[in-house]
Amino acid sequence: MLQEADPAGGQLPAGRAVLVVDDHPVVRRGMAALLTAESWVGEVHEAGTVEEARRSLTVHAPGLAVLDLTLPDGDGVGLLRELPTIAPGCVALIVTMTNDPGTVRAALDAGARGYVLKDSAPDMIVAAVRAVAGGGRVLGPRVDDGLAARRGADRPPPPFDLLTPRELRLALLLAGGRTNREIADDLLVSEKTVRNQVATVIGKLGVADRVQAVLLAHRVGLTG
Repeated sequence: MLQEADPAGGQLPAGRAVLVVDDHPVVRRGMAALLTAESWVGEVHEAGTVEEARRSLTVHAPGLAVLDLTLPDGDGVGLLRELPTIAPGCVALIVTMTNDPGTVRAALDAGARGYVLKDSAPDMIVAAVRAVAGGGRVLGPRVDDGLAARRGADRPPPPFDLLTPRELRLALLLAGGRTNREIADDLLVSEKTVRNQVATVIGKLGVADRVQAVLLAHRVGLTG
């Protein structure tokens, strides 16, 4: 379970206003209740449509928005693109049931700092909210952003074909220059878990250390 603080290593500042955007009242209120229980959260506002979200973002200027992608009067990705204009400084976490790589990439490219699925455990969703509020990035453990398939092939080149999909994702993040902390934020795990998984990947690739694993990834054209 990821325990996330702000990037400087301290606690998140108290009083952070949060906007929850979801068209299902039960889901929306449940999410609001989870966040209200967090000591660092101040006011929690709710919206059920894109238009309501725009009004709330303008009036309340929250520091964090928790967004569903499917809304009755528009698209959550479009709302993401509007955030820098409507509420400068507001960061966004997507909490949705949609899990196809194209939509995930579109949301991340539009500025989302994290993406988790609605059927994740409540404590995992709260951990993701904390990570994003603290300046991190989060990709839920079952979210498919298409990273492993970026080469356009069904199987990665040897010896990376020995890795599980989860290990391959980690290898790609390593190749992209991510630190253990950044990888932990992405995969929603602890840094200790990342260190253990990096050791496993190094062993499977048959290289001596992390640097050689990265060099090997670049040599075969596998980059994050």
